[in-house]
Amino acid sequence: MRAFRVQGVDEGDAVAAKKADKPRSARARGLRTLQHQTLPPKTRYAIDTEVWFRGLVVEHQPAARRHQRWSTKDQVHDEAIAWFLEQYANQAFESYPARRAADEDLTFWVDSQLMQRARRMAQRDGVKVARLIDAALSCYVRQHLPEALLQYRQRVQHEAYRLYQGVSPRARGARRARKAKA
Repeated sequence: MRAFRVQGVDEGDAVAAKKADKPRSARARGLRTLQHQTLPPKTRYAIDTEVWFRGLVVEHQPAARRHQRWSTKDQVHDEAIAWFLEQYANQAFESYPARRAADEDLTFWVDSQLMQRARRMAQRDGVKVARLIDAALSCYVRQHLPEALLQYRQRVQHEAYRLYQGVSPRARGARRARKAKA
């Protein structure tokens, strides 16, 4: 085993110094809160569509102007919740949704300060936080995501599926084998 020395620093100290230089993520610093939630499939699909579209936008920006974080689900969830909290800061939201049988489970990270504000608003309105988050995401989707964008994504997915199916299974298998070797 070789000894590791950097100007009188032993291996353990060098690893600790390297870790100290690396910035910790917002999650690791406790700035984000894990939220378990149920949402209607349409709301989930709309949020996924927004993230997909933002990813396309970011891809086409010059490298110096790219803001990768803008195209994440975390960012979209944060924006939706912040928007809802601002919209209903001075008045109670009247139409909180009840859980629906078709709702799907989802777990995601939310800015901890937003979650604190959401808890206060939920308490003010007499609802559970999960119902408030459901309302926030669903209202954001209705207000900010045009139906045409959702339909466009469905068309693109359908066309991609058709193109993929047009390739013979044998050719797909050969392509996978080439990728595995690379």
